[in-house]
Amino acid sequence: MKKAELSIEKEKLKNTISIIDNLLEEEREDLNDLIDNYVGQNEQLWRMTDEKKVHIRNLVESLDKPYFARIDFKNDDDNQKQSFYIGKNGVIKDSNIIVTDWRAPISSLYYSSELGRASYEAPDGTMTGDLSLKRQYEIDSGKLIDFFDVDLVSNDDLLQKYLNTNNDARLKNIVSTIQKEQNEVIRKKFGENLIVQGVAGSGKTTVALHRIAYLVYNYIDHIKQNQHLVIGPNPVFLKYTKSVLPELDVSGVRQYTYETFAQKYIKDDSIVIDTSDKKVTNSILNKNNVDVDKFKCSMKYKKMLEEFMKLYFCKVTSMPLMIGDFEVLSQNEITDIFNSTSGVFYNNLNSRIENTIDRVCDYIDNNKSEISSRYASYSYELFNKANTEQEKNEMRKKFSKERKELDKNCRTTTRKYFNKSKIDSKSIYKLFINTIDDFDIYNYKNLNTLKKNTLNSIKTNTFDFEDLAALIYITSLISPQKEFEQIRHVTIDEAQDFGEFNFYALKKALPKATFSIYGDIAQSIYDYRSIDNWDEVNDVMFDKSGEIVKFNKSYRTTSEIMNAADDVSDRLGLGRSELVVRHGPEISISHIDDEKEMALYTAKKINEYKNKGYKTIAVISKTDELSKQMNEELDKLGVNIPNVTIDDDLTSDKFSVCTISNQLSKGLEFDAVIINNANEDIYSSDNSLDMKLLYVAITRALHELDITYTGKITKALEHQLNNKKQNHQKVVEKAR
Repeated sequence: MKKAELSIEKEKLKNTISIIDNLLEEEREDLNDLIDNYVGQNEQLWRMTDEKKVHIRNLVESLDKPYFARIDFKNDDDNQKQSFYIGKNGVIKDSNIIVTDWRAPISSLYYSSELGRASYEAPDGTMTGDLSLKRQYEIDSGKLIDFFDVDLVSNDDLLQKYLNTNNDARLKNIVSTIQKEQNEVIRKKFGENLIVQGVAGSGKTTVALHRIAYLVYNYIDHIKQNQHLVIGPNPVFLKYTKSVLPELDVSGVRQYTYETFAQKYIKDDSIVIDTSDKKVTNSILNKNNVDVDKFKCSMKYKKMLEEFMKLYFCKVTSMPLMIGDFEVLSQNEITDIFNSTSGVFYNNLNSRIENTIDRVCDYIDNNKSEISSRYASYSYELFNKANTEQEKNEMRKKFSKERKELDKNCRTTTRKYFNKSKIDSKSIYKLFINTIDDFDIYNYKNLNTLKKNTLNSIKTNTFDFEDLAALIYITSLISPQKEFEQIRHVTIDEAQDFGEFNFYALKKALPKATFSIYGDIAQSIYDYRSIDNWDEVNDVMFDKSGEIVKFNKSYRTTSEIMNAADDVSDRLGLGRSELVVRHGPEISISHIDDEKEMALYTAKKINEYKNKGYKTIAVISKTDELSKQMNEELDKLGVNIPNVTIDDDLTSDKFSVCTISNQLSKGLEFDAVIINNANEDIYSSDNSLDMKLLYVAITRALHELDITYTGKITKALEHQLNNKKQNHQKVVEKAR
């Protein structure tokens, strides 16, 4: 039976590829005609040719693997059973759908529905019917290798094959193996705010990028691609996502780290931001006051700054409007006019000032006779006090100039009045820090340290990450960036490393955006500043109305590797993950006598992994300094591999084998990982930050993990070591 169906499916694939070939030929001819014969504006031509080129690229990609699945569905509306072939890119010929795009609403049946009665959400409402077939295809280079009929996507041989592939092959197949819980998040409606807490390897980044692709495809009439914004943890990560998004037919999405977003938003590229990597290294070495960092990222700090800003706004109109010694408007009058501008349309200081200037001028114009009468009395009295003709002449010149200004409704005078308040965010932040004692509503114990350190930073135009939320918040109150008000959806990955104030500042800066937030509390290696739980974020960002979704299944690593990671997670009190049953080699735990032997062992292990065919291999050390030292020792042994820095692009082949620090490896994955010296002195089992760093290092490995240590192994891994000793003893006894 399957042999006959295989023959039918091979013929279907052949016909589909033939159609794509014909479409490719037509599209290439259309592109050449367009370039040769188009008459019109160049910008329009460029846009049209770019669209053609993208379509051609997608068709070329489809030749290799046009589709990966098929569903048979009988819709209740017409009672007609149809077969839908689902692919990474949709293919349409003469208005007929040859291949259904994975992002299309009906494709959700493949990912989330079991056989039998099923439904999916379409633009016209809920569609119901009978799902009678879910079939997955293994296609390579346009050839059908095999197919599998399944019920749930997560329970199939193809998923295991995908999980066992090398790192560089996984992305190409990910669309065909999206799991039910992942699919549900990807297909959340555009207007929904959500937070995803996912264990390491649960597919958070994959889901984040595919959700963007889904929203771009399904909401093309409501949101442009450049109205999406991605905020990632570091430049290394953003270079990775920048290479992935085009593979998902997405381009034009803005991408920043929190630091580069802050520079862009406060309109100051000149400020220097101390790297978080330096700060986390200092935190690891207990060299910085972590309490100050935590406080600056808290809502308490925001509240203190908010109280300062209220007073700052009040002082904008703390004086009467004067021309020389003549009071045009009293302090109360100009304050009333300024307060009348508060509202939806004038919700920041600079726009309120501009509107106040217009209203003041209108007020003066409407009360011209009364003001002119007062000025006449004022000038007459002053003129009569002049004793000499020279004084009187000077008075006449002065009065003439002031009357001209009154005739112009005092616009120049009013603008000068307000100019003193139109200063940049850094200057306002400096004023706040200088007067912070007046706003210490919490009696903060380390206020003097905070004040001293921050003023030193401001003096050198160098700021810590922890100052950025305050600068963004101030900017949102005085002069928000209009271009960011156009952002409609924000994706934040590795979000566990932000504090509450960091999230709040983003919400203020991006008022029209919905948010998809992804992270893992167990991986918050910047815990000296970061959140403690996601309820805090839900409260700050969405008034508790956002949905918190948990991904507990780890798909990245083998059960052997994840068991070791879960031992560390247990040490943190965060519990264990729900494993996907994928087995691999036992993890290796090796005691090394000294540092010199460590490099020799590591060099040998790298070669061993290469001989096994692994394409991506990482030697992970706790800090940048330790990573650099290991790299230098390997270099002496003739193992010439790069040491990753924050400026490197890991999509380059030269980084397939590398040394890397914990903080830079976060969010990445490698076929095999060697952890450099996991002893108790380096990874203290009593230090939560050390445990989170170790958890990150372990969970970077896809297939094999080698843990080395000198002295005593960290207590978090003693259970793993004891198990290995017991297993070894059993093997020895059995051999006897």
